[in-house]
Amino acid sequence: MRSHLGSVGEKLTVTLTVKHVVALDSIYGTSYIFICNDTTPEANVIIYKGTSRTFPDKGETATIIATVKEHGVRDGVKQTCIQRPKLAKHND
Repeated sequence: MRSHLGSVGEKLTVTLTVKHVVALDSIYGTSYIFICNDTTPEANVIIYKGTSRTFPDKGETATIIATVKEHGVRDGVKQTCIQRPKLAKHND
């Protein structure tokens, strides 16, 4: 069963795969809605709305650090909205 991740206001480190990207054009420029799933068997839903050019593209998987903005439910599915995402640095 899908669940919310973290608590509102806390930092969250999660590995996710971008499933869908929606571009929104306005007089202020283009912003995006990234619809993602984490890599757990539950495939929890993570949403990022913003203009970050460093966020992974559709089909890519990455580990990110972000702040939990809010928890919500859409069409009966729990989702976690994040803000200020940054790619986690890997020590290779």
